[in-house]
Amino acid sequence: MYSIIGANGYLGSYIKKVILEETNEDLICVDKNVPEKETESRVRWINCDITDRVSVDMVLDELSKHEDLKIVYLAAYHNPDMVEKNPELAWNINVTSLSYFINKASFAKEIYYPSTDSVYGESENFYHFRENDPLNPVNIYGHNKCAAEAILVHKGRNVVRFPFLISPSLAGKPHFYDRIVESLRNNEPFDMYEDSYRSSLSFENAARLLIALIEKGNREPIVNVCGDKDLSKYDVGLLVAEREGLDPKLIVPVKMGEITVEGFVTKRATSTLMDNKLLKEVLDLEYVDIFERPKYKQ
Repeated sequence: MYSIIGANGYLGSYIKKVILEETNEDLICVDKNVPEKETESRVRWINCDITDRVSVDMVLDELSKHEDLKIVYLAAYHNPDMVEKNPELAWNINVTSLSYFINKASFAKEIYYPSTDSVYGESENFYHFRENDPLNPVNIYGHNKCAAEAILVHKGRNVVRFPFLISPSLAGKPHFYDRIVESLRNNEPFDMYEDSYRSSLSFENAARLLIALIEKGNREPIVNVCGDKDLSKYDVGLLVAEREGLDPKLIVPVKMGEITVEGFVTKRATSTLMDNKLLKEVLDLEYVDIFERPKYKQ
């Protein structure tokens, strides 16, 4: 049995998809906003506000009835700009509420917590961060994630660090990918940073690799889950245009510091490249592409 806490978001929607496609497990989806209908017979939804302990206790009571339970904990206050504006609320959601849940979910066989490359801070000279490198986040959101990771590791649970993730949305609200596509289809230019580098990955591949780690019985406490290529946001935009058969000339390269893209206000690291050697070793992978299925060794 799987359970996704915070299942109705961008990543949660893809993790749900992968669990249904690549395992035979049933799934309990937990979220503050649950869909009116669910067509999958293997899926059950439970409404829960992760900051409401009465609500959380009810969910935990239900989850405790299932043996061999594997939990993916996604509930978080994600947007770095909103975190900066509402630091107490962000801490309550990202750290306090997480700690309460993890402490009381000792019955779960596995708990995985998707974190972010934001914990590392700035990558200089195209250095690729490794799992045991010192953490030096540049904003409050990154610090929240560092604290959350420490809770998981202290409790003997697992952390995966994801890079910039991008895919068409399955969550009923447009993602960055969809905004790029809409702009290009309307023959409108779309600015993207040419000097901001990530080891980017699609939501679908992130979900595939996460579930593969769980199914494999991974024992590494922290694993970087990311692609092989160093891609600027501009590079990613070109790949999206190519995938959708749209004009790549409408993707406009701009530099960080010269123009604000996507409404970003809070300081963000220019580059947060990650090393994925440990991931490849655990899963016996040959190559990890941003969009194409991960390639396993023969």
